[in-house]
Amino acid sequence: MTSGAQVMPRASVGDTIEGPFELLRARAFIEGAIAAEAARLATPSDIAALDDVLGGMQSQRGSGDPMIRLDRAFHTGIAGILGNAVLVRFIGDLFDQRINPYFERLAVYFEDGDTWRTAVAEHAAIRDAIAAHDVEGAKAAMQTHLRLSQERFQRSFGEAVEEPGRPGS
Repeated sequence: MTSGAQVMPRASVGDTIEGPFELLRARAFIEGAIAAEAARLATPSDIAALDDVLGGMQSQRGSGDPMIRLDRAFHTGIAGILGNAVLVRFIGDLFDQRINPYFERLAVYFEDGDTWRTAVAEHAAIRDAIAAHDVEGAKAAMQTHLRLSQERFQRSFGEAVEEPGRPGS
């Protein structure tokens, strides 16, 4: 007879490629917490680094690899404010999961100059909350950005936008 509880994993890492919506929801949860802590810890040089990335994004005309690299730099830059290399790598790894054949094919259809301009404005709201040391505002701005990214992605494919707390959301 065996005693004690057994924990059975639902899926092992690497078994499947997660869907884009599942990935964005995970990022919203994790990056929201990171943005909140970044708002508490940010220094003027941290804000200047975020401003450099935002400036690069604002100077781009359209989408493609340069914007994706800058987008990644923005998200990992926020994690970098915490001074924890594991979190920077983890956020980079989560971000990089969008760089697979499935995501790349879909991005051609849903990422354009307009969607990137919207994302840059959302990034600016995150930056502003972090610069103001607004912990709850930074968390909310990051979660809103990633939720809206998911909604843009879903709409571009004619899918219904899932509501939080509903099955499949």
